[in-house]
Formats: sequence, structure tokens, C-alpha cells
Amino acid sequence: MGDARLTLERQLATEGPQNYDILAVDAFSSDAIPVHLLTREAIQLYFRHLKPEGVLALHISNRYLDLKPVCEGGAAAVDREAWVVDDEGDEASYLSSSTWVLVTSDLSLYQGKFFKDATISQFHAKKGFRPWTDDYSNLFQILDVK
Repeated sequence: MGDARLTLERQLATEGPQNYDILAVDAFSSDAIPVHLLTREAIQLYFRHLKPEGVLALHISNRYLDLKPVCEGGAAAVDREAWVVDDEGDEASYLSSSTWVLVTSDLSLYQGKFFKDATISQFHAKKGFRPWTDDYSNLFQILDVK
């Protein structure tokens, strides 16, 4: 219960790393962005709790903001790559589209059966993009104006 990042920090201090296989961050409500869950420091914390080949899954669906560069900056901070998985949600009428960023060192994951028909691509932020930290974030640099 409570703020996920604070809970993970407290858990690390009291119980040590949890060695998760996967950690999913899906804390978005509508188009509100919990910035503190996407900073370089947050990503580093998540990877302290993941196994070395673990997967961080970040749900980044948003109508107005392109969060891919933010995730890529966090991935670079832990020497991993950001891969974007888009799901159009067209398999059933009750599904909606979603975008996830997966961060892992185990690239063989993308060759598995779960990604056989997936729309997946590696992502790199534009040159000069300043990664988000606990002391810096900039919504203007990720506005998705179409």
C-alpha cells in the first residue's frame, strides 16, 4: 500500500533486493503523469529489485505526451535499451490500444512466442534530449502535437 517508489525504497532498506523477474509500472490515471516513477533514479531503483535479466515494463499510453524518450533516458542510466511495444487492441471490442516500454538486458525475450505478432521496435531519444531526474523534468519536451 502507498506510493510504489517509496515502498520499494523502504523494502530495499529493510529486506534487500527482491530479485523480481518482472516489474510493471502502470500507475497512470487518465493522462496524469507520476513523474517520480519515471526518473533516472526511479529506474535505477527498479533494477536494484530485478534479477539481472529481469524486465521492467512501463505503461506509457497517453493522448498528449510522448513518454518514450523519458523511458529511454532511464534505460540508458542502467545500461539497457528501451523497446516499445504497441498493441492496437483490435482483437476484441472491449480492448483499447496501449503502449508499453520494456527495458531488459535479455534481448532474447523479443524472439519468444509472446512477441511473434507484436509491433515492437527499439527506441532512441533525439539528440540533446535531457533525461528526467528527481531534480529535473520537462513536459514541454515530450508534448505530442499531431
